[in-house]
Amino acid sequence: MSVTDPIGELRNLLENVPESPTPAQTTPLIAVAVVGVLHQLGFVDLVNEMVSWDQNQCSISPGNRALALVLLPFLSTQQRVALVHVSQQLENIDTELLFGAPIPASAFTDDCLTRALDKFADACPSNFFQQLSLRAYAAYDIQKSLVLHSDVTSHELCGAYDLSAESNLYGPTICYGLNKTGRRDRKIFQTGVVADGNGLIRYCKTMDGNHADPIWNMEALAVLQEIFGDEFRSHTYIADSKLLTRPNMEILNRKGAEVRFISHIPSNFASKLADKYKSIARARNQWTDLGPCCTDEEAGKRATYRSQRFTVSLYGSEYELVLYETSAADKKVQYQLEKDQKTVETLIKERKFNHPFACEPDALRAIEELKEQSRKLLVEPVIEVTSETKQRWPRGRRGPETKPLEEWTVYHVQVKEITPHDERIKKFREKKETFALLTNHVESEMDDRSLLRHYKQQHIVENIFRTMKWSVMADRIYLNNPKRIDAMMTLLYVSYLVMGILQMIARMNVKKFPEPPGSISTINR
Repeated sequence: MSVTDPIGELRNLLENVPESPTPAQTTPLIAVAVVGVLHQLGFVDLVNEMVSWDQNQCSISPGNRALALVLLPFLSTQQRVALVHVSQQLENIDTELLFGAPIPASAFTDDCLTRALDKFADACPSNFFQQLSLRAYAAYDIQKSLVLHSDVTSHELCGAYDLSAESNLYGPTICYGLNKTGRRDRKIFQTGVVADGNGLIRYCKTMDGNHADPIWNMEALAVLQEIFGDEFRSHTYIADSKLLTRPNMEILNRKGAEVRFISHIPSNFASKLADKYKSIARARNQWTDLGPCCTDEEAGKRATYRSQRFTVSLYGSEYELVLYETSAADKKVQYQLEKDQKTVETLIKERKFNHPFACEPDALRAIEELKEQSRKLLVEPVIEVTSETKQRWPRGRRGPETKPLEEWTVYHVQVKEITPHDERIKKFREKKETFALLTNHVESEMDDRSLLRHYKQQHIVENIFRTMKWSVMADRIYLNNPKRIDAMMTLLYVSYLVMGILQMIARMNVKKFPEPPGSISTINR
């Protein structure tokens, strides 16, 4: 009987174990669609042409590295993926289907991707985006839009950054600034976007955290002039009230290169021009009814508008000032009343009025602080101060001659009710029910209703920013290199550009149906 070799038997057993089956590969359909759009635009080749790289030294081209970053929002469903975890997102995905070659997911390391961002940043990301956006219209035969919407938003950053006042030549300067939540203790940078009426981004730029909105508009107008050339004169540039400064007005009205524009008039612009014409309009009372406008809600729920138009002279040129009055003021007043009511209730709790004050000056001081904090609200607290005498008696049974050992007075502050402040409500309603737009479109070119409809479409840019701040896009930025931030934000805007193209393709295909898909008659068929 031979002696068994346990080590040998174990070795033979391990060698004869069948290989594990290849795990199933699941590639999201949306990622395949995005790659199809980017292939149609020549995205990978364009990156490879603009970025300096050595084909003999790179196992993955810069174009495919950039493609991996553009695909990230379509691969992750929970949160923004750090560069160090990109390879994990590509596991169990058919990389050959997405990148045209069987690149292992492990090859997309954070070092590999950051080097690509550095190279891409050196190639002027803004110019790259302009070329890609122009290709979209040619590739898909999208009807051109002559309306351009412009706006700026801020992005928060996490981590340590050099907050010196010196401008960064290779990316945005990170600084403390006011974000959309009203916090001034956040480190931010900004991005500016110009999108057309189709919702497609035509120009984007990453900017310093303290970059002024009027300067952005000035720069955007210059770039758009280069992009569109003489055709820019047929476009209408729409921006918020930060557009209306004297230098920008001079640019918009340059002789021979005038730019059509629409903007909201700020309260302090041109010696309170809007307030002046609001008073004139109320006195003249010659309103033109425009009816419901600009939303897809049911007719009974939509706000109605009426308008008056004036010709005004500013800085040596004539413009059209259109004043609008809206029925939406009632809802805005009601919403603000409810909001201010909760604010006052919170302030009352913070003052701890349920505890008595030891002296009258303290009670009066707390009341004054509450009134100061609520002086701009549409409601006001009705406050009553009462005094109470407290006594400390000796122990034991009290006789007729027993006197308290100590007496003192405390003061109770009681909020009887919170009432609407009629004067503030009146001013708030006047402010919300009327607003003024300024344009250089004469009425024969664009009537009051069309002017309002175009301005209300400013939500196109706001939707872009809302999506960009979605957790899987750019809720917060964790890159610590401004140069890479610039490159990464441009690639994220490429992701949104592809979203817009897919939406346009869907809209164009829906128009080919005799009836919209999903309608009752279509279902019955």
